[in-house]
Amino acid sequence: MAGVRRADSGDPFDRRVPRTRPGFRLVMRIIYALALASLSLLGSGEGIAQGIVPTRGARVERLMEVARDTIGWKEERGNSGPVVDKILTSVGLEGTGAPWCAAWVVFVGDEAFGKQHNPFPRSAWSPAFVVKPTWNRGKGRLPGSADAFGVYFHHLKRVAHTGLVERIEGKMAVTIEGNTNDDGSRDGDGVYRKRRPLGTILARSWL
Repeated sequence: MAGVRRADSGDPFDRRVPRTRPGFRLVMRIIYALALASLSLLGSGEGIAQGIVPTRGARVERLMEVARDTIGWKEERGNSGPVVDKILTSVGLEGTGAPWCAAWVVFVGDEAFGKQHNPFPRSAWSPAFVVKPTWNRGKGRLPGSADAFGVYFHHLKRVAHTGLVERIEGKMAVTIEGNTNDDGSRDGDGVYRKRRPLGTILARSWL
């Protein structure tokens, strides 16, 4: 009736959607509810585990958090043991005794984002992680945190070890990497934080 003001129902869409479109109002309510649920999920560990990470900065931090948590993990001997098998499972090579530096990168991606949202190649082949590098032994864009890196071995004429860049300090890349040791071997005994000369590595971002 003219001159009678409708009471405010508290519905955020009541005063914005024309009365002639009740179906549209229902759709908007559903979208509104889903948006609130998504925002809640984004702020939880479950949301991150499912790969729903809102910004690149948050993805970088999540990936590096998982990588840091693995520092100190050790194999039993010769690329074997429960830790190595857990890592090699990420590339389908559990129990094989295969080198596991690349598998460690995949494993970290799985733990950070879930398999469906892991951006890294599902591969145990270290050169695959620096295909089309943005940094190549002193040339290009300086690597950043969470970039995959590869160490070039002249006697093999290829990249033969990989891991993740944590940060840059001067002419050195501070890295976290699996299947290495105190000497920086490409076939070591655990997960270590290392320092690699920027002139010896290739790198690129997958995030």
